[in-house]
Amino acid sequence: MVELASQSLNSTLNLEEEMELLDIGYARVSSREQAENTNALEQQIARLKDAGAKYILCDVEKGKKDERLQYQELIRLVEARKVRKVIITRIDRITRSLPTLRKIVDILQKYDVNLVILDQKLDLSTPQGKLMLNMLGLLAEWEVDLLSERIKRGKEHQRKQGWANGSCPFGLIVIERKYFLDVTPFLCLLTDRPENYRDFYSNSINENTIYDLPHRTVAEIARDCIEIFLQVKGVTPALKKIFEKYGICKTKAKSNGTDKVFHWSKPGFSLWLQNPVLDGHTSYSKYEQSIDGKRRRKPRDQWQIIRNTHPDQRLLRDGEAEEIQHIIQANIQMCGGAFGTTHRQEGYRPYAYQIGLVYCGECGSRCTHKGVYTSSYQYRYYACRHAGIGCKNSKNVLQSDIEEALITTLLKKSQNLTQKQDNTAQVLPFKTERLQQMEGQLAFLEQFPGFSPGAEELKADLKRQIEEEINFFQSQRLEDKTVEEIILIGNNLGVWRTLSNNEKVQIYRRIVNRIFIRDGQVESIVFKNTPAVKLEN
Repeated sequence: MVELASQSLNSTLNLEEEMELLDIGYARVSSREQAENTNALEQQIARLKDAGAKYILCDVEKGKKDERLQYQELIRLVEARKVRKVIITRIDRITRSLPTLRKIVDILQKYDVNLVILDQKLDLSTPQGKLMLNMLGLLAEWEVDLLSERIKRGKEHQRKQGWANGSCPFGLIVIERKYFLDVTPFLCLLTDRPENYRDFYSNSINENTIYDLPHRTVAEIARDCIEIFLQVKGVTPALKKIFEKYGICKTKAKSNGTDKVFHWSKPGFSLWLQNPVLDGHTSYSKYEQSIDGKRRRKPRDQWQIIRNTHPDQRLLRDGEAEEIQHIIQANIQMCGGAFGTTHRQEGYRPYAYQIGLVYCGECGSRCTHKGVYTSSYQYRYYACRHAGIGCKNSKNVLQSDIEEALITTLLKKSQNLTQKQDNTAQVLPFKTERLQQMEGQLAFLEQFPGFSPGAEELKADLKRQIEEEINFFQSQRLEDKTVEEIILIGNNLGVWRTLSNNEKVQIYRRIVNRIFIRDGQVESIVFKNTPAVKLEN
């Protein structure tokens, strides 16, 4: 069937060489399945040939889309005055949109091209044909609207029942309208293969033995991709590491991603990481149709998300969804300068967290960072972008001086917050309300003698959470902390000075809103949800 359509398509290559006006047939089905697994397209082509069509153009696209390749070719040939008659089987084969139908009719009439519709026995050359054509176009559009309404009602019922969407992200699978981790064997890395792997090339090998080979499931590979991203803190470096690890080359895959072709584009990987399904939630209404009929993704805050529909079948762990959102948003704000070139494998470059946070105290514009940075020498500073062209703030500030001022301010702010809470400066570290609750629960469980597997497991989990709460800089639970809690817990000079470049981006960008510089020094620092702190210089 595909071969037949291809032959019809190839026959259009030399149309412009013909001097005689042509009778062209146009056939369309809405899906590849209809084209390959049914005779719908074949029937149309046969009928068009019987009706006298010398050349046939075929599309496998939805009828409301005007960007169909062969439909556009048909319009081009009509406007080139190469066509005498256009033949279709039904009105909805050429379009399901009434405005598009009217546009087609206007084009055909402008270039004296007749339109013949076989099922309705209509001929555009007659007044009755023109009247009936508009009526049929209206009915075709009405039919599309009815179908859309039925689909809309079906999706509303699906949302009420909490069913999984028809498509699902890589790493999961839909079984009986529920999401499950996809444990299908997918591949075996060279590092995983057994020493006797050559024995498995034998034709006599038992089929069940193949499943006992070392392998990685779809869910395991998906989880590995997440861990790599959280490690390198960026979409581009993560994909580079994933492609190198799994030997991925450029390939073609369906746009919906359900074919399980293991390949990522940068936008696709970013969208996949932020899919709520990975975190145990089901999302609906992610797309909307614009006036021009195109499907567009809505802002995330407008999605309808049903939470905890499959909490035991999720790829992300506690706090990782928020951390991924923070990393992606921070990278968007910092742009490409956050990684540089030579230091990409190490994560963020030094002082990357300052990108987009430093502003001029004179004119209020965002400052630019300039200078030289190599492995052996660095001289990086911020300066007002309007210095000398309207702004008097002409002195620059070194990035190291900005960081020193930030640490000093954090320590002072921590001391002030501690005093407000009537704590002494010697009480370190500050205990959050959550930490106090967990320590109380652990103390309560420790009072009971004897051994209980359930109680021991609960105590072990509480100890782990307490350790994470105390060492929160090394944990993924920053999303649970307020700005004041982060500053209070970090009220130790050594803590701020030992942070890695990745941790600085993770922490400082959560608490700092803007840093203002003027006359070669830091003038003030504005923390999120708190008043600005003026520095005494």
